[in-house]
Amino acid sequence: MDVHALIAEAESALLEGDYDRAQRAAEQVIARRFSYGFELLARVHAYRNNLPRAIAVLQEGVVKAPRAWQLWNLLGEYRSEHGDSDGALAAYDAALAVDGVDADEVNINAAIAHDRAGRAEDALMRLHEVRGVSADAAIAAARVRAEILNTMERPDAAAAAANAGLARVTDDSAAADVAPLLAALAKAKWLQGDGESALRHAWEAVALDTTDESALFLIREIEGEYSRSAKYFRVLIHGRDEGFDADGFWRKYDVVADSEEEALRFILRVEPEHIRSSLRIDEADVIDAASDQPKGVYWCTRYAFYREADE
Repeated sequence: MDVHALIAEAESALLEGDYDRAQRAAEQVIARRFSYGFELLARVHAYRNNLPRAIAVLQEGVVKAPRAWQLWNLLGEYRSEHGDSDGALAAYDAALAVDGVDADEVNINAAIAHDRAGRAEDALMRLHEVRGVSADAAIAAARVRAEILNTMERPDAAAAAANAGLARVTDDSAAADVAPLLAALAKAKWLQGDGESALRHAWEAVALDTTDESALFLIREIEGEYSRSAKYFRVLIHGRDEGFDADGFWRKYDVVADSEEEALRFILRVEPEHIRSSLRIDEADVIDAASDQPKGVYWCTRYAFYREADE
């Protein structure tokens, strides 16, 4: 198998969650002396929730391929997630020193590292380095800026940042990138005391990405529906989407509701209208009482599509 086929094999296995197969393919890519193999292998370990091992792989990779800025960038991301902000920033600086680097991507990630370390002003300063040549970079930078400003309780500036990002959205922009920007705008409006606009933007975010927990939080808080008999449900739903080449899908939800029937009604609100009639509850477990929690959807997984032969 040539190296391109091995890379395709590793990427496919990662998407399918077959980490053993992905690891074997990634190790063979490394053996063929392709630096991308280190990124693939690091992702395998990260998906297994073993960030120290992922970081070790990338540290080996940047020694062997110091001009691969993508390895430095991913090393910065994983160090940041692991709580090593100084190490993350050092990796990002190393990435920026490499010819051909996507400086906007790296500077956005560096801003996130500063923010995680509690250095909001430094994060905002780092975002000034983002040129925003591409729409994707401008949208990502606007989202991070708006989220930081919301945390700093500067909703006017946050709303301005979010709207600036939304102005760069194109038909090619990914829904998963636009949704958190709308959620940030929704939060800014909420902080400004404009609950009606906040709720509208939160629903716009959910329409693009039902997994956006910030938007789901705002919907619950603004609607503020409580019940003494509310319970926290873990629900497994089954459905079908004719737009995908699959026999159906499974999806897990966490919902606070009075009953299974009400939980399904909350779920139907966030699902696309064209698949609502196909949805049914396959399993519903009560996790805990939730009389002190607002009712609604709290969390859901991505769709897990299947074919009958796969069941």
